[in-house]
Amino acid sequence: MPNLGFVNAELIVQEGGLPPLVDLLSSSNEGIQQQAAGALWSLSVNAENHIKIVREGALPYLVRLLQSQNSKIQEQAAGSLRNLAVNDENKVKIVQEGALPHCIGLLRSTHDPVLIQAAGAIRNLSVHPQNEFKIVQEGGIKPLVELLRSPNYKVVEQASVALRNLSVNDANKVYFATDGALPPLIALLRSPQLVVQVPPALSSPPPCHARS
Repeated sequence: MPNLGFVNAELIVQEGGLPPLVDLLSSSNEGIQQQAAGALWSLSVNAENHIKIVREGALPYLVRLLQSQNSKIQEQAAGSLRNLAVNDENKVKIVQEGALPHCIGLLRSTHDPVLIQAAGAIRNLSVHPQNEFKIVQEGGIKPLVELLRSPNYKVVEQASVALRNLSVNDANKVYFATDGALPPLIALLRSPQLVVQVPPALSSPPPCHARS
């Protein structure tokens, strides 16, 4: 199978390659899963593809790939869902498809690239009023709070914005005290490395490098 990372992502859509690409996500071969998920992540950077990808039935496969034991596949699936969640309709559909508990579970990953994309996905999902309390009900606050202590500022960025979004809902505010969110948030405010810029909602996969 050719390395899909080197194929022009938009050409895939123009030539009708999206349906078979989505089908490849269900492969039992991890290498094929990784190439297909990586190509789909690239496609999901373009807002014009957000609805197309969901209509082709990618969500169930991406949710399943969140549960992979392969951290690269986890990162790619979470990154794709993060981008798809920029669309308001997709925010609801992604949660309905059962992605939320798996995204929250990935917040305990030992791999920073997975943490960044999983927290980014929850950050984008948390913007929708239907999802704000669901994230809290699924136990999302505590692992997000723990990520505020990460030495990786990109992880802290995504976690802090997600927590900010969740705090807008009055029903969630009591959980910020009970789940221990206040001390690390206060420490973050006092930090000389305080994040002042909101990170981008969309993420791009890392560039592919040819192997010799």
